[in-house]
Amino acid sequence: MATTNGGNVINTLALTKQLISIPSWVGPGCDEIKIGKFIYDWLRTNTTLTVIKQPVKDGRFNVIATDGSPARIILAGHIDTVEPRAGWLTDPFTPTITNNRLYGLGATDMKGSLASMLTAVSEVKNTQGLMILCYIDEEYDFAGMRKFIQDYRGKIKPELIVSLDGSADQIGIGCRGLIELSFKIRGVSGHAGRPSAGKNAIQIGNQIINLLTLSLSKVIDPILGSSTCNLAYIQGGLDLGGGNLGRQGNNIADLAEFVLDIRTSKSKVNADSIIKQISGLAERFGVQLEDIQVRHNLGSWVTNPKDLIELNLTAKFEPSLGYIDTQMLWEAFGKVPCCTIGAGNLALAHTPNEYVELAELNRTQKLVERIINQSVTGETI
Repeated sequence: MATTNGGNVINTLALTKQLISIPSWVGPGCDEIKIGKFIYDWLRTNTTLTVIKQPVKDGRFNVIATDGSPARIILAGHIDTVEPRAGWLTDPFTPTITNNRLYGLGATDMKGSLASMLTAVSEVKNTQGLMILCYIDEEYDFAGMRKFIQDYRGKIKPELIVSLDGSADQIGIGCRGLIELSFKIRGVSGHAGRPSAGKNAIQIGNQIINLLTLSLSKVIDPILGSSTCNLAYIQGGLDLGGGNLGRQGNNIADLAEFVLDIRTSKSKVNADSIIKQISGLAERFGVQLEDIQVRHNLGSWVTNPKDLIELNLTAKFEPSLGYIDTQMLWEAFGKVPCCTIGAGNLALAHTPNEYVELAELNRTQKLVERIINQSVTGETI
């Protein structure tokens, strides 16, 4: 029987403050090791779960906690944040409360939700089938999630996966896929006074991307909406060799590099189909396609709200606007029902001065407690 540990009330707000005060962005001089150690020790101290560190890369690790029974529900949350950026009005690593809002880097994405999850886990006892995944590198290359799937695919059979990387005002039931790729267009140089004498790699590359964007806009899912293409990076000019580009205005640019972020709502759109389409357009315009590199090639995910009805969730069901790596878990573990919840506000994610509403911390904690009880004991609290 599941019980609520009323004798050891953990303050979710205090825990959120502690998490914010530990920098966990990934870059020179910073990563998730320190916060990973904190969470590992916290779970060992405040729960009866078995807690392990799952090595991932460069000394960084996921933290996984289980109750000893075969996993029936996975509660997941990432422990990294984006890097600090300009525009903060307060120190992003000094938690600050103003007007019932807690400000700090990661407050909304997703240290407030992470604290709510951890506190809930410490409050509910005697579960059977609970697994907690606190993973690294979500904001960068998904190394933590990839490693978890690599080690646990085929070894566990969860019936429900809940990510805390969601929003306070909705239950996330899906997301579009993510394809990120880079490539170069090789044109023909010439004098700018005679544009017809060459093939401008920058201009033709943009034409190709515009046609690709138009084509993707017609790939529509009734729940996830249209597929989109974002031109994230462009650099071009006259190829001087050795990676150098000329900037003189009297030359026709013969080399351009592009990075695209594509959000696809249909599984038929993947990196291979995108490359095939770009290659065909490059041939049509008489330019060469070079140095194609695929960083991400991840599909879409949708869970039918009817599969979540037993959780008695009251917020509205909506797909996420961004990619949620819950999709990777959904695909790896048999497309079981998945959803995202959270204390944060997705509109504030990746922005300076992000905050979490204090009331949402407690609400999310209680919601997670209820989900745990209903999912691994059949009881409510």
